[in-house]
Amino acid sequence: MRWVEKFLDQLDLSLEWQSLGTMAWRFSEEEGWLQIAPCPLEVVGGADDGESVYNFYSLQATHLIKIFDGVPEMLWSTLHGDFSLDGKIDGDDAWITLHEALFEDEEPRDVLDPNGGIRPKRPPVE
Repeated sequence: MRWVEKFLDQLDLSLEWQSLGTMAWRFSEEEGWLQIAPCPLEVVGGADDGESVYNFYSLQATHLIKIFDGVPEMLWSTLHGDFSLDGKIDGDDAWITLHEALFEDEEPRDVLDPNGGIRPKRPPVE
C-alpha cells in the first residue's frame, strides 16, 4: 500500500534519536494495520558482547499527523506501552501503532559496532 511507504518516509523525519538504532515494522494488509517498534541491536565486543539492546528516541507526532487526510484518532496506552493513530491517508484507511518495546520475536538484524556505528549482522559461518 502506498500509504505505508508515505508513513514510513514521514516517520524518518519525525524521529529524534537519543541513541543509535533502527526501527522494525510489520504490516497486515488484511487489517490495514502498520506496527512499528524499536529493532534490537546485538552488542559486539566488550563486557556485553552478544547481548541485545534497543534504541531510545523521541517522536514528533505533529509531523506524522500532517500526512493524514484529517486529524486522526490518537491513543496513548500506558497499559500496552504504545501510541496509535487511526484515520485516512490519501483516502485509504490507515491504522498505525508505535510500540515502546521490541516485537517479542524480533531478532537483531544489525550489530552495535565497538567503534560506535551500526552495521548489518553477518550470518554465522557454517
